[in-house]
Amino acid sequence: MRTRLAGDERAPSAARSYVARQLETSTLPEGVLAEDVVLIASELVTNAVRAGADWVDLTLRLTPRQLDLLVEDDADGRPVLVTPDDDATRGRGLGIVDHLADVWGVTPRAQGKLVTATWRTRTDASR
Repeated sequence: MRTRLAGDERAPSAARSYVARQLETSTLPEGVLAEDVVLIASELVTNAVRAGADWVDLTLRLTPRQLDLLVEDDADGRPVLVTPDDDATRGRGLGIVDHLADVWGVTPRAQGKLVTATWRTRTDASR
């Protein structure tokens, strides 16, 4: 399941809608919550847009035991997990990803990067 989004202010909402639609009729791995996947899709697409992406590819790979969310974009830079100040209005997105996904990572591309978040059945999760 894959879609391409324009790298604009509508992309996070479009990502949420796309992922929610795809997952509402899918059987998720045991213990994986669709709302967590939707939230992380929004956070990762928001990061791509804020980094200046012209396009964002959003892919879901689903097996009975694992769900992968892949967000690829053409923007420079790479997301970095930070601990924001209490009064900061930005900088919490990757903390949310780190907390909700079983594992996540960034792979540089010739142009841009690929960010992957993975969930496994809770009996398989290494949390």
